[in-house]
Parts: sequence; structure tokens; C-alpha cells
Amino acid sequence: MPVSLLIALVLAFGLDAPRGRIPAEDVTARLAMMLGGVAFVAALAFGLGLWAAWRVARAGHASAPVRRRFTIGTRLITIGSLAVYAWIIHSLGWSKLVLANWGLHGWVLIDDLVVFLPYLAIQILVWSGLFAGERALRVGHGTMTGGLGRYLVLRARQSIGLVLPVILLYLARHDLIARVWPEWDRYELAEPLEVAVLGGFVLMISPIFVRIAWPTHSLPAGPLRRRLESAAARVGFKYTDILVWDTGNMMVNACVTGILPGFRYVLLTDALIETLTPLEAAAVFGHEVGHVVHRHLPFFGFFFIGSLGLLSLCASGVESAAPAFERLGRALDVSAGLMNETGQGVVLLLFLGLFFWQVFGRLSRRFERQADVFGAKFVSCQASACPPHVDLDASVCALAQPAQSLTICPVGVRLFADALASVAIHNGLDPQGRSWRHGSIASRLDFLAWLARNPAAERTFQTSVSRLRVGLGLVLSLAVCLSIVVGWLRGGI
Repeated sequence: MPVSLLIALVLAFGLDAPRGRIPAEDVTARLAMMLGGVAFVAALAFGLGLWAAWRVARAGHASAPVRRRFTIGTRLITIGSLAVYAWIIHSLGWSKLVLANWGLHGWVLIDDLVVFLPYLAIQILVWSGLFAGERALRVGHGTMTGGLGRYLVLRARQSIGLVLPVILLYLARHDLIARVWPEWDRYELAEPLEVAVLGGFVLMISPIFVRIAWPTHSLPAGPLRRRLESAAARVGFKYTDILVWDTGNMMVNACVTGILPGFRYVLLTDALIETLTPLEAAAVFGHEVGHVVHRHLPFFGFFFIGSLGLLSLCASGVESAAPAFERLGRALDVSAGLMNETGQGVVLLLFLGLFFWQVFGRLSRRFERQADVFGAKFVSCQASACPPHVDLDASVCALAQPAQSLTICPVGVRLFADALASVAIHNGLDPQGRSWRHGSIASRLDFLAWLARNPAAERTFQTSVSRLRVGLGLVLSLAVCLSIVVGWLRGGI
């Protein structure tokens, strides 16, 4: 799920927009300003996409500087899109216009969808603008099939299609409870409890959403499927099916979904299967298995629930600063109530952004390296004297090896490193490009190379990840407990 989409949802529904109506004489002007903001972001996206396509066409190839600038530009446009949407919601008063002026408040789902509509429009326009650049940057590294229409459908299904059913479920439930139990929203912990319950439910049934949102089909019988099934059986990995994810050759990637052993899918994109060797594909498959073996998915779920407790404590602290915000509003000749709501919202957003950027980013990067190590183990022959390397999955009669007992070999590290490098090349990624969630491809390759030279250092690395999990788990558990106590003391439970 794209983080930018989560932030947009918080902007739309996580903060209370100022109440009241927009004066009728201001509606036309505000709508014009909103369209101007959307057009501005769209112009930036089209400018970046056409610039990248022009540079590639002139040079005949996609150079590293062009890729780097395109990546940076894309990130800046993403930030700009969120800023414009926040401006539309909380400055132009789009929520007030939809709910009060147009009278859509209480229309189950309709009101929420209309409030979110500007961000959806921005996303579609940005994707359209970047299309030419993304297609040009793939010259020599695979071709995207289909035109702009297919590209937009795939992008929408990839990013919005997965989360939209969840949001619809949440909003429908919220509206129904408001009708059946109006007093529920008065409780301090109502919202965190709702999100926690829904989050756990979604984690369990997420494979259903994946099958609905993404175009997939079962991996056909053949050498690759036999290899993956043999390797999965060897390490005791349980799953429902191995799926081919049809992206129109847009990306080389893989993912795993589902925390329940009997209800879990591993997805390999069409471009990955076409461009990687069977052993490289097995290494990427092993990376996804590593996320399950190390229980990353449940911990991420716990992390988000714990973060709600931390955010609740922060909100309680920020509320105590209400008099200061009101005094600032009066000094600036701005409505004290509006300044208080805006100030609290900005502080909470900054806290949430910094927390996820620093803490979640560090945790995610550690988990990615842990999965990288398992991916290398997955295709290792378990012999320290390797090479010569023995392909353990060349037949379907491989001996069982518990995942916890796997060891790494130099060739296994090389196989996974080659797979990771191929993923970067075919996705048009700059190996040096930083990623707050995954780390740069170059840093991950360097880590694997260092681990191949120092296999004994793996234990130290695994211990450091375990300590991070335990420490973070204690902090978040304490935050949840404290938020419950605070809510109880304030009469919220």
C-alpha cells in the first residue's frame, strides 16, 4: 500500500475539517482555485515525463543522471500532490463544501468518496503525465505493453484497488455505527479501537483484496513452478498458491500476502518471470518467504496498532497547547478556533511523518535486509566450502530443511545479489537511489557481499534485528496501555 495514499487518507478523514458552510459568493472562486492547484501538479508531472522522454530520445539511452532526476522529481511531485490536497481540504474548505453546502453529510459512502475525489483526480493526472518518462526509461530493459489506458488501469488497481475496499469497509462501518450507536463517537478510544479491529481483520483477509484488485493467475505448471514448490516444501513454507501478477511488463517485483498459513499467496510479476533466470526467480521467491518466516507481516500490523496508541498520547499532549494556539490566532487576527484546529493538526502530522520516516523506515530497512539474507539462504547449498555449488532444488526429492537451520553459501549470496541487481536494472532504478523503506540497491548489495566474506557476522545482524523488535515492541505496548489509561481517566471508556 503506497504511503502517500495513507497520508492522503489521514488528510481526508483523520483530521477534523473546520465546520460550517462556505459563503455562497466564495464557492465559484474556491472551485477555480482548486482546479488551478490540480492543474499545477498535473503540469509538473507532464513536464517531468516529457523531459525524461526527450532526454532519452536525444541520447539514445537512459543515463543514470536522468533516472536519478526523474526519481527525485517523482518524489517531489508526490509531496506536492499531498500538499495541494491538504490545501484543498483544510484551506479551501472542500470538506465543508461537500458536506454542508451540497448537503451530502450522512450519505453513506457517497460523501466520503466525493471528499476523496480531488486526490484521485490528482493521482490519475500525475500518472498520465509521468507515463511518457517511465516508458522511455525502460528502453533496453523490457517494454511496457499497452498504451496509456492500460497503464492507468494497472496503476489504479495496483495502488488504489488494494486499499479502496478496505476504506469502503471502514467508512461503511463508521456510518452504520453512527446510526445504531450515536454515543460511540464520544469515547476517546473509539477511533483507535475501530482501526485496530479493522486492521487485524484486514490482515487476515488481505489475500481476498489482492485477488480482487490485481490481475493475477496461477503460475502454470513447468520447471519454474516445480522448483519453487520443491524449495517451499524443503523449508516447510505453507501457502495457498503461487500467482503471476500481470503488470503489463511494468515492473519486476514480487510480494507475499496473508498471515494465515492456509490463506497465503506469493505473487511474481510477469516481467520478473520473463527477465530473471529460474534460480534468480527462486531467490526473489525466497526473499518473500523470508518475510513470512521472520513474521514481518504480523509485526507491521502490531506496529500500526501501537502507533495509534502513540498518536493518541501525542494528541492528548497537543490538546493541552490549545490556549497557546488560540492566543496565536488572535495575535494574527485569525479565528482562534481555526488556528487551534490547524495548529494541532499540523503538529500531529509532523509527529506522524517524523515517526514513520525515522522509526518505521529503520524497521522496514532492517526487515528488508533480513529477508535478503533469507533469500540468499533459500538458494544456498548449505556448504561452507561452496563452490562447487549443489542445486538442492534441481529435483522434487529435496530433503527437508527447517527454515531456522538454513545457512548461507557464497554462491547463494551471488545468486540473490544478481537477482536484486536485475530487478533494479529492469525497473529502471538508480542503484544508488535512496529508499527510506528498503534502502538503496547498492547498500543492500554491499551488505550481502560483506556477509559472504564474513558469514559469522550473520548472527550479530540477526541479534540486532531481534533487539530492535523487542525494544520497539515494548515501547509501543506501553504507549497502547498508557493511551487506554488516559482514555479511562478522561471518561473515554
